[in-house]
Formats: sequence, C-alpha cells, structure tokens
Amino acid sequence: MTKILSLQIDGQRIYATPQATILEAAQANGIAIPTLCYHPRLSALGHCRVCLVEVEGFKRPVTACDNPVAEGMVVNTTGSSLEKMRSRMIELALATHPYKDCLTCVRTGSCELQEKAYHCQVELPAQLERRMAGRDLNQKLDLVRDEEKCILCGRCIEICRTGPGRFVYSMIGRGVNTRVVPWRDGREVTLEEAGCIFCGQCIDVCPVAALTERSRFTGGREWELTAKPGVCLGCSLGCRLERRVDAQRLINNTVPRDGDRVGWLCVKGKFEDVAAAAAQTTVSRKKGSDGIFEPVDYESAVNAAAAGLAKISKDNHGQQSFAILGDGTVSCEEAYLLHKLAHSVLATANIDLGLEPAWVATYCQAGQVSGFGLPGPTMANLSEADTVMVIGSGLAESHPVAEMVLRRAGRYSDMNLIGIDRKGEDFKAWQNLNLSDETGATLELLQDIRAAIEGGDQVNLDLKSKIDPLLAKRVANLMLQANSYMIVCPTFFCDADHDLVDALIELAKAAGLLSGGRQRLLLLSAYQNAAGILTFGGSPLYGPGLKPLNGEAGMNRAQMTRALQGGQLKGLVYFGKAAAPDLDGASYAVAALSGNPDTSLSFDLIFSTPPAAVQEGLYINASNQVCLNERSFDPGPGVSEGWRLICDLARSLGAKWRYSSLEDIREEMRRLMPCG
Repeated sequence: MTKILSLQIDGQRIYATPQATILEAAQANGIAIPTLCYHPRLSALGHCRVCLVEVEGFKRPVTACDNPVAEGMVVNTTGSSLEKMRSRMIELALATHPYKDCLTCVRTGSCELQEKAYHCQVELPAQLERRMAGRDLNQKLDLVRDEEKCILCGRCIEICRTGPGRFVYSMIGRGVNTRVVPWRDGREVTLEEAGCIFCGQCIDVCPVAALTERSRFTGGREWELTAKPGVCLGCSLGCRLERRVDAQRLINNTVPRDGDRVGWLCVKGKFEDVAAAAAQTTVSRKKGSDGIFEPVDYESAVNAAAAGLAKISKDNHGQQSFAILGDGTVSCEEAYLLHKLAHSVLATANIDLGLEPAWVATYCQAGQVSGFGLPGPTMANLSEADTVMVIGSGLAESHPVAEMVLRRAGRYSDMNLIGIDRKGEDFKAWQNLNLSDETGATLELLQDIRAAIEGGDQVNLDLKSKIDPLLAKRVANLMLQANSYMIVCPTFFCDADHDLVDALIELAKAAGLLSGGRQRLLLLSAYQNAAGILTFGGSPLYGPGLKPLNGEAGMNRAQMTRALQGGQLKGLVYFGKAAAPDLDGASYAVAALSGNPDTSLSFDLIFSTPPAAVQEGLYINASNQVCLNERSFDPGPGVSEGWRLICDLARSLGAKWRYSSLEDIREEMRRLMPCG
C-alpha cells in the first residue's frame, strides 16, 4: 500500500505521496506556484528560483520544484517577501533578454517569461549588455537559435541529455555573459559538429523564443493558431503530435502537453511532416501522347483512370492482371476501401499496401498466442523495463524515438539491454550485452537462449551457436525478469524466413513475454501503418478482420514486381507519398501521391492526394493502439482525400458504393475488427 503524507499549503490541508515535490503536491490540489525553468516532462532543475516558497522550520525560502514533501510540513506560497524575491528573479531575466522585441516576437502570447512578468507585475529593468552571437542564420537548418533571447533556464541542456542523449548544449561563461551553446571537445561548435540530430525537442521545452522552428516565423500570432491532434507517420511507432495551423498552412508540430513523459518527437515528426504539407500540390496530371504530363481536373482524371482500367478488363487479360500497391502510409479506412476495390471491383487479390511477409507471419503468430487486438509495449513501458532485448539493427534510423527511450533508460536506470544481430553498431554507452555474428547466427542464438531458459538449473546445455553457456544462462535469467520486453527491428523482417520467425515466437513464449492475454513484443515494421493495413485487408493473404484468404490469396509486393517486369500484370493502382517507386511494365498505371510527385515516373495518370497533416484517418501503431489523425485544414480545390478518391474511382467503374462520410466506412469496419 502506498504511503500518504499529510501537509499544509497556504492553510489548506492536502495529501501527497512521499515521492511528490512541494510543487507537484500544490499543483495537484489547485494551488498555483509560479515557475520558469520547471517543465513537467523534465527533471526539476531549480535554476530560476521563481518557485520559492517558505517552509515552517526552514531559515530561508526553498525551491518548490525540487524539494520533496514531508509529513506535517507547513508551506506558505504567498507574501510580500516571496513576491519581491520572485519579481527580482524575473527582473534579472528581463535585464538580459531583449524585451524590446516582444511586439514582433513569434512567442508573444505563449512566452513564459512574458506571462510571469505580467503575473508578478514586474517593472522593466535597464538592459544589460551581453556578448552574444545573436540569431543563427544558417538557412539549411529547420531549427533557429537566437542567443540574445536565452534566459539560461537549462531546459534545452536537460532535454538533450535525458531525451535523445546527445549532450549537444553546454553552459559556458560567467555572469551576464553566460551562454548556452553547442559544445564539443572543449570548444564552441556548430549544432552538427556537436552531434545534434535535429529532433527539435529543445524547441518544445524552450520557454521563450531562443529556440524556434524556421517555419514558425511566417505564421500568425500564437493566439491565432489552431491546435489539431494528429499522428506522426514517420515510422510504425505512430507517435502522437499536435499540429498548429494558421488558416490553410501547417506552421509547426509539437508534443501534446498531456502526453506521456517519454512521448517526444524526432526529426520526422517535428520537421518532415511540416515540409510534406508545404510541398503539397493541388493538380492532378495525365500523361499525353507525347509522354509529357499535363494538368487535368479531378473529375476528368477519375473518368480517365476508370476508362484505362476498364479497358484492361475488356481486353480479357484475366483476374490476375490487376494489382494495387502502397507504401504503408494509407489509413485504415483507405486500406479497407482499397481491399474492396481490389476484390469486388477489379476482381483481384493482388493487393499489398505496405507489409513485409515475415512481419505479417510474426504478427499473426503472436496474435494467435496472445489474442488479436491486445495492446503491446509503449514507450512508457520500455522506459521502466528491467530488461529489453533488441533484435536487429538500424533502430536509430528507422525508429528514432524508440532508440532515444532505450538510450535514456540504459543510462539513467538499471535496465539491462541485450542486443542480437546489431551488425557492428556501437552502443556501448547504453548496451550491456551485444550478441553478434561472432557468437553465432541469429537463428542459433534465439534457439540457444530459449534452450537456456527451458533448461532451468541444468549446467550442460546442448547449444548450437558459439555463445558461452554461462552467457546464455545470464541472458536467460535477465529475460525471465518480471518486467522484460522484446523489440524487433525492421531489419530482422527483411531476411527472416519461416524458421527464424518460429524461433522468435518460441523464445518469446519461453521467456513469458507472449501468452494468453500477454504481449510484450514490439514488432517494428518498415511500413508506417502496417498493423492497420493488415487488419483491414491491405494484404494479399488476409481479408478485413485478419480473415485468411487461403486458396484465394494474391501476389505480394515482390511477386507483383516480377509479374510487372514479365508482362503478366497489366493494370496498376499505387497509393503513397511523392517518392513513389518506378513500377514500369504495366499497360495502364494510376498513382495517388501526396506531396509534389516526380512526373518522370512511369504512370499514366497521377492524382494529387493530401499529406497526413491534411487528411483525417485512423492508424494502428506498433503498440496496437488505434490512433486518430485529424485533418488540420481543408486540402483545397483539385485535391481529394484518399478515401473519397477510392470511392469515386469505384463508382466510375460501376460499383454501387454509397459512403457519404468516413463514419459510414468506420461503421462497416467495426464489425470486422478481430476483437469484435
């Protein structure tokens, strides 16, 4: 049972746990204490001293953000002496901050220093001269630093250390000339030289405009921006984000303040999503007889696409002459409609919207053991794990936030990290054990660790790899800890065959990570909405609701590519981002692409579809959570959302579809979910 402490704040009796700070206890009970350097997602810093409070029995005021509560503690948060001290702290910050720029600053309306100065009714002090570098005008970067506005709160230093674990920033100098700068090997360097990965987390915690997105300088005032919840489609983690919009433009992305403490964004969600929205085109294009693309209105484009696909049917090429492909970014609703388009309109099972065959096999086998629809590990789970086994390489590139969480947990907690098939990656700063090709192939290692688990106290183990039996037993014991998890990287699924998938599942079962009602595997696909696509029919092997197609199964992506080259496939429909593959070989090929597509690709017609920021839809992330991505603003004339385009194309091909909204589609989909 958790112990509860009783204390008094401003004459009010409140209760808190021993782990709570004075600030947390006060906030939980509706008592406001001003702060400036404090941020709910960071460890308490105690730098700014704005949160000073008086505690009975203490000679001097103490900071509320980093002092714990105690039984019987009596705290006072108000009074003339406290207010004078707080005002003095804010005056000192303003003295070295260019408050003359407040009228034109992009943070006006959301600046925490401005808000605290107003709250405490601080008189503006004389400005002190500082030796600063000013604004970083490097036009190549999405992150803009303005040193003159830095108030030395230390948040950027803390988040860089505890988030991505990069240690980019350091505080140098003395007095009014103290600066926060990128620092490496005892000297000031550029952000790139300091190892910055441009995840933008420092921007999200900066209380002023010392760190800002470049895109933010062209947006409206803070109070004019509208916040829309969304999902990052940079990888299969599907991180939650908040898009901030000015009229018809996406200004910036940030993390929802009510999210998990470990819920941060990487460069994909912070900057690439904004760039994709800015690159959106509103023109559909049709290839002319001279091979050059020309603009075409939406209705004419739909009719032309339907006519081109219908001609293939009339020419009697058979049911296997069509294929539908995607790059893993389509929503669950689009996957469901494309399945219907393939099976009921084009009469083909050749549909692959972004799935690795080995990932599909692993996901389905795991679901058969634990039950489908069961939530998997989240970033919050992993941050508190005792042991995590990472199988495969390239996690920092494919799923940066997962790598950040592991790096932080491995450095600041007692987590045991076990790596298999890391392909020479050096993560010694956070990894305890790395079982590479030197100790055996991945298949043999998985089988041997399972044998060590099942062998119990047995000393003589019959091992197939070169791994030392004592090391195998150590790994086995770590995996049997109560709070253990397994992460499987996309590189594993690139080369995995049936035996390797079976070995993975059997190891997870032996370690207790996979059983009825229990799923502690994080299966990371190279495709963003893999779980949603598989669940709602975007696979050649399964229909909606993970219903096996058995004898009616179609070709997968690799088989389709070969069939295109061999001339067996005649009609192709492709859904994805602007960077589509060049799928030459079809008699007639239609693409629905977001962004600004390359018109040199071998498609006959290209529809312009909105990027994720401008399109509503459901997605299922790697943790098996269903996430809603809201439309930030209307896509504009000439652009149709993906689900509407599929419906219009189906109707133009003769289908009697009567969906008038996304909710109509979702109602039909709900009956097909594997969990009912």
